[in-house]
Amino acid sequence: MAAAGAFSASGRFPPVRAAAGAAARAELTPAAITRVGTVLGVLAALWFSSGDLRGAVAGSVLLGAVLFCDQVRDALAGPSPDAFTEWLDVVLGRFREYAVYAGLAVGGVLAGVEDAWAWAAGALIANALRDTAIASGAPGTAGPRPPAPRGRDWSSAVLGGLDPERPPGDPGLTSELLGDPVPERERPRRRRTGSYALAARPGPLSGLRAAACFPEPVRFLVIAVTAVFADARVTFIALITGCAIAATAALVDPRPGEGRR
Repeated sequence: MAAAGAFSASGRFPPVRAAAGAAARAELTPAAITRVGTVLGVLAALWFSSGDLRGAVAGSVLLGAVLFCDQVRDALAGPSPDAFTEWLDVVLGRFREYAVYAGLAVGGVLAGVEDAWAWAAGALIANALRDTAIASGAPGTAGPRPPAPRGRDWSSAVLGGLDPERPPGDPGLTSELLGDPVPERERPRRRRTGSYALAARPGPLSGLRAAACFPEPVRFLVIAVTAVFADARVTFIALITGCAIAATAALVDPRPGEGRR
């Protein structure tokens, strides 16, 4: 879950580094930080459900705390998190975001917004379409995998690439037989599938390209701003518009692995 891209400043943000150090000293795992962020997201949903300005402000502050927890988790996980942390990030990330949508819909009903639940359903559908469009450019979806060659036994598969005239004392022989581990500096960093899965591409337009993916941090920022200064209907319309732009951008210019969440 490498914290890469325009929205992953955990390596440069001193409070995140300090919080990550404190969490490491307390022996907190990235999965535990993910669960803390989920609880904060549910609390934000409860505040949004009040339908008043005080609830909108409190919910927006809690969403900021959720994003802070995400960056602390990324700093703890490093560039190569375990599979369980990635899975938990995706599942609980969806749960807390959908809880926020439900809280906004309840608050909209209490505030007198017509068809608040219909707008919430539209935002969920738009988000799902965005995910589908972005996932269509992920590695492994471009076409069928070529069939494995047949008729080769294990000896030819293992020894076929070795030089038969190589002397037995060659130090590279063992490396080729047993597999020489790739040095850490040469290993490609895995791109996370969570909140900050944005490709770090150099250039002045990298930030705009990252924002066009409409990842979770941007969605939460849109929710926080519109919930305070507008009503739930405007919030859901903004979410639908952002997801539509992200889906269109993914279909027009697919970039594998970007903005998966």
